[in-house]
This record gives sequence, C-alpha cells and structure tokens, in this order.
Amino acid sequence: MAQPADELFERVAGARREWMACFDAITDWVFVKARDLSIMKANRAAASIFGRIPQQLIGHTCQELFQTDEMPADEAVVLQTFQTGQPQSVDVDTMPVPGEFHVATYPLRDESGHVVAVVEYVRDVTEQKAMQRQLLQSARLAAVGELAAGVAHNFGNILMGVGGSLEVMLLMAEKEGFSPRIVERMQMMHRELMRGDNIVKRLLSFARGSAPSTRPVSPSEVMEGVVTLCQAHPLSKGAKVTWCVDEGTPDILADPSQLREVLMNLVLNALQATSKGGSVWLNARAEECDPDLERAQKPPQGASRLVVGSSTFRGRGVSLTVADTGCGIPEEDMPRIFMPFFSRRLGGTQGTGLGLCVSLNMVDAMGGRICIESTVGQGTTFTIRLPAAA
Repeated sequence: MAQPADELFERVAGARREWMACFDAITDWVFVKARDLSIMKANRAAASIFGRIPQQLIGHTCQELFQTDEMPADEAVVLQTFQTGQPQSVDVDTMPVPGEFHVATYPLRDESGHVVAVVEYVRDVTEQKAMQRQLLQSARLAAVGELAAGVAHNFGNILMGVGGSLEVMLLMAEKEGFSPRIVERMQMMHRELMRGDNIVKRLLSFARGSAPSTRPVSPSEVMEGVVTLCQAHPLSKGAKVTWCVDEGTPDILADPSQLREVLMNLVLNALQATSKGGSVWLNARAEECDPDLERAQKPPQGASRLVVGSSTFRGRGVSLTVADTGCGIPEEDMPRIFMPFFSRRLGGTQGTGLGLCVSLNMVDAMGGRICIESTVGQGTTFTIRLPAAA
C-alpha cells in the first residue's frame, strides 16, 4: 500500500536532518566543491575557520574567503582530483591558517561517470606531526646514547691515564725548575684535558639518563642554593642575580639534585649571554598547567617561542622561570638549542653543548616541560613547568 505523500516527505526530511546532524558533528573540516572550486556544502567545523556559518560559505571559494592572492594548497589538491578523477591524500603546511594539515579528496560522479563535485576532508595534524618528530628524535637520541655511553667510557679511561701522567709531569716540572713557558703550556694542556673529561662525564650522564627520585621540594631552598653558587661563578661578571618565590607557591614534585642541576645550567647559560651589568632573575609561582594552551600561546611581537618536553600533565603545577637581559636566541637556532653538542657560547668560552640537552632529559623524566621565549638583543626566558606536590 502506497504511503501518503506528506508521510514520505516527513521521512525524507527526517533523514536529511539526521544526515546534516552527523555531517556537522564531524570535527574536521568537510567541504563539497564544484569544478570552479566554489563551495557547495560545508560543515560547521569548516565554517568556523572563517568565523561564519555553513550557509555563508556556499558559492564562495576558499581563496576568496581567506582573502589571499595565492590559491590555498588544499584547493590545488581538489583540482587534481577533478583532473584525474582519482582520490588524493596529501599533507600540506602552506595553508593560510597556521599548522600542518592532511587533505583527502574524493570524486563525486553523475550517472555517466563524470566527476561533478569533489568532497574535501581536512584534518589538523599539527600535534600529531610534532609527536611523530619527537618520537623520531627520541629514537635517534636513544641510539646515539647507547653508542655514546660505550665510546665515552673508553675515552674517559684514556683521559684518566693521560691526566695522571700530566699531573706527575707538572709536579716534576715545578720541582726541577722547568722554564715558566713550558710549565704554562703543560698547565694549558691540563686545563684542556679537564675540559675533555667534563665533556665525557656530561656525555655519560646524557647517555645513561638516570631515573629521578622525586619528592616534595621547596622552590625557595633550591633557588637560594643555585643563586648563591652562581653569584660566585666566574661567569657572573658582576651581573645581578636575584630570585623570588610568589606567595602561595606549593612545593614541587621533583628530584632535588636534578632540579638543582637544571637550574644551574639555565642560570649559567643566562650569565654567559648577559653582558657586564646585566640582570638574571629567577621566579617560582603556582600555575594551572595546560599543555594545549602552552603550545598554542603566541609569543610577543618580535620574539620567538618554543615548548619542549613529552609530558602531558595538566592541572596544579609550579612554574620556575629563569630570565635574562642578554643577547637573545635567533629564531633559526631555537629548534636546535636542545640538540646534543649545539652551543652558541660567545666571548671565547667553550661549552660542551650538552647542558640544555641533559636539562631537557631531566625535566622530561620528572614529568615536566620547558618553554623558551627569546627576543634577539633583549633577552631570553626559560620557564620550567613541573607538577606540584600533593
């Protein structure tokens, strides 16, 4: 028995509403585009990037909506599907909006098999790509670490033997009245040998990555000890080093010795970058931590910003800040400063290039993250975020 027309109409309308609800529930961007690249249909997620509702996109191209002179990368993928009649799947990072995206396109055909429209599906894969790069870097560092541990151990034994012999020769030189020039050269050799020994020790520390022994740690206690040591260090050059802990800051859940080493590394780096008469200051404060907000935050104009660390902890935490009025870090160097053996030290001093790399490993193992903001010619701020003790 045939159904009444109004009942059929209502069933079709209900099915359409259900389909549209599903379409709009998709959190990735979905477009249906005509051959001239104009939008025939879009879901709410796609419309939201333009600050509009889906109906306001119909009849426009993405190039028009983005108000750009160049064709967006995703539309080139749509054109390719129209030309070849085949689905496409491409990663792009040159969209008019920041981020990395995966674009997939699928042809819609009429009864004759001609492509009359293309469905475009766009997913933001920025965080996924960042995690993939971090995992790859971790795998590389693990492999380097295994190799480095063996090499460093053997090299350390060699240095120990050479260093012992050189110390005996220095004693003999002083006792038997060698010329001051020879003694000075031998002392210089000994200093360089000690520097090599320090590199080996730092390399072993990096390679072995001892697990932290975490407990509640007082920010005041750690900061006071670090500042006292750093003020007496030759790198201080008369720079003013100050510290403060905001009222209400809780204890940190951390390994005290590792946290002290991390802060020492950061403060000594800050002193190295700061000219005579400059300032370095440390601060601790309570903070509600959110990794998504931290990574999404934009730096001030003229500054560059980087967040590193695999920890995803969120909630009650403590921010430890080390800031300086030094030379700053060029934007092109920011992605490399935590790489092993990368160093930007100036003024004739030589670093191992392992301090920041070791520091990141320690903070990572303690469940924290590091954020860096830097402006060339004005200074750099390192912020360590760690969980608060219960």
